[in-house]
Amino acid sequence: MRAAAFFPILLAGMAGMTSAAVLPRSDADDIAIYGRIGICFSYFADGNIQKELAPCSVWCPTQNPDSDPNAVGCKGPGISREKIDRSIVFKDDDGKEYTPGECICDLEGASVILAVVLKALSELDEVLCGVVLSAITTLVEVGLSALPGGAPGTAARRAVESAKTFAENGLDAASYFDSWIGAVCGIPNFAFNIDDVFQGLNNAPDSLGRSRGCFKKGGC
Repeated sequence: MRAAAFFPILLAGMAGMTSAAVLPRSDADDIAIYGRIGICFSYFADGNIQKELAPCSVWCPTQNPDSDPNAVGCKGPGISREKIDRSIVFKDDDGKEYTPGECICDLEGASVILAVVLKALSELDEVLCGVVLSAITTLVEVGLSALPGGAPGTAARRAVESAKTFAENGLDAASYFDSWIGAVCGIPNFAFNIDDVFQGLNNAPDSLGRSRGCFKKGGC
């Protein structure tokens, strides 16, 4: 089911669940409920990846008994936190905010992997889009010491984290710049060698950012 069709249905279903929930629920309760309907924890920032995918590991085998419960993903709405209806923004037991996502089963193929990797990365908002290219080029050409604080520093760290996540999952520079930064920030082309810059971001120290992990079926 396409995300555009899935989320209106999801909104209606979650509204009913919310109004019926007169007693506090734990993460374990939500995992049990979500696992019956194919919903996952789509975190806005750092969240527990095992918790995020736990409902999908329950849901996917019910859709295909031969599927690998570990080869699952969680696809979020693909829009920033500020644009999400507050009625479907929740907090888990650790206080991390999330909105319901759609379970993806049997991860395979670059396009599916790309969709899940993009979901796993925090959205670039308008502020970060405004400084991300200058932050990336400064980081690669001059180094971390030349980066100012605030939004440029945040953008650089987000760029390193995302580049390492793309690379770990076998995605290349074109996917990184065209399908993520270019698509989200409305940038049609880049005035530098994207392969060299992508490699430079991946060579950045882990203190500046780490991969969000492997999302490929069978491991990376």
